Amino acid sequence: MKYINDPNRMQIEIIKRTYMLSIIPIVYALIAGEFETLLGFILGLIISTLLLRLRVLNIERSLDMPEGKADTFIRNRYFIEYLIYFAVLVVAKRNPSLNFLATAVGLFMMKFTVIIWAIFDMAKGGLQNKLKDYKDLKEDKYEKGGQ
Repeated sequence: MKYINDPNRMQIEIIKRTYMLSIIPIVYALIAGEFETLLGFILGLIISTLLLRLRVLNIERSLDMPEGKADTFIRNRYFIEYLIYFAVLVVAKRNPSLNFLATAVGLFMMKFTVIIWAIFDMAKGGLQNKLKDYKDLKEDKYEKGGQ
């Protein structure tokens, strides 16, 4: 994750990558004519985007607080986020024009994106480390006069 020290840039990058990944289910729902699925997914995606922005603002706000107060503040905000998730899922379950499962996937799409991004970064870092180790081993072998 290359923007780890800039939360606003990281937030924009996460949103861009999530929306790029979201093109696949959106196009599928449009082609298949699944408008309930499309609406549910878009609702979940919008709420997820807003919750990410809210999380960034809450973290920035908590940095100015003493540690104990910040801990309580963040814990309470997470509880509020879970209540928002619950409310969105209840609305999706009760509304016949929204697909419940698509709404849940839309809500968790940001989390999926971050996890996939982290796995790719770890794999890329592991591959780069292996290549570096191989090059170092090769250089050591040539320095000792071996082939």
